[in-house]
Amino acid sequence: MTHYKTLMMLPGTPGDESNIRDYVKAHIAKFPQYMVIEDHLGSIFAFKKGTGDSKVMIAGHMDEVGFMVVGITNQGQLNIQPVGGIDPKIVLAQTYDVHTEKGIIKGYIGAIPPHLNLQQNVNYESILVDIGASSKEEASELGVQLGDRITFEPRFEQLTKHRFLAKAVDNRYGVGLALELIEALKDQTFDYDLYIGATVQEEVGLRGAETSINTIEPDVFIALDASPMNDANGDTDNALNKGFLLRMYDPRNTMPEYLKQNIVSLAERHNIPYQYYISKGGTDAAKALNMHQGIVSTTIGLPARYIHSPAAIFDKRDLNACFQMTKTILTTLDHNKIQGLKKGEFDVL
Repeated sequence: MTHYKTLMMLPGTPGDESNIRDYVKAHIAKFPQYMVIEDHLGSIFAFKKGTGDSKVMIAGHMDEVGFMVVGITNQGQLNIQPVGGIDPKIVLAQTYDVHTEKGIIKGYIGAIPPHLNLQQNVNYESILVDIGASSKEEASELGVQLGDRITFEPRFEQLTKHRFLAKAVDNRYGVGLALELIEALKDQTFDYDLYIGATVQEEVGLRGAETSINTIEPDVFIALDASPMNDANGDTDNALNKGFLLRMYDPRNTMPEYLKQNIVSLAERHNIPYQYYISKGGTDAAKALNMHQGIVSTTIGLPARYIHSPAAIFDKRDLNACFQMTKTILTTLDHNKIQGLKKGEFDVL
């Protein structure tokens, strides 16, 4: 779990992913079997040349949801806006890291105590981050500037034998799994070109997916992303410890029947647990789906409780299922099977 702990503790909101990118680049550099491929927006991939002409691309996304400083009040408190989807109701009574040119300082979004008998306005226009300053000038002396990023406090804790609580599970899961695959497949040969890495700015419009797909032009694209569970009361078809998420539908990507049949057949043949999943959100696979002439694309999803909040809970048995499924797809694919998938054929994998 070393990669996951390090990555989930690092800060990296959309447009400010350099800490994660540096970590990924250093990992790729350990393996001379790969070249580093980067685009101008910041996405990064390990590239292994194959013996054929097809291309397969695996991508997590580096960015986590967070906030940006958009104002400083005369009293030295910070106005913020979300960078990515964060419900304002969950930000109260939390401590945050404010990333300034002078380093990280602490900030707190307070909740009105019941003693004051005042109504709490929970919207970003009224939410303030208290950094202890008493004036705009003092806030500036602490290094705060407009555009500074704010992140949830770093966190990674093992709760039970299999379950972990961490910041930025969405989507350092995908980045960590990409790094594990890079190492696991370093001595494997393929008859297709393999690209494994991570995109930027997924949380604000799948932007890094578009630029990196334009750079690589893959035939097959697999997104690695975390998706929300609501299974704490047990009344749901989806839950932790039921396997990877087979994303059948989201608002921007409906899985074709031929692709579902191929993935399900492969998972069952290798005894990899999976669960059918319908989502209200999207992943980088949605961007790949309608680019160029249409790219064969899907998501290998990690079930996680409480994403887009200060911390989320995941189960390492599901993480293992995600790893096994992605690796099995990659070691099963070849040029002819890729061409079969592009034609929409059943029983290819």
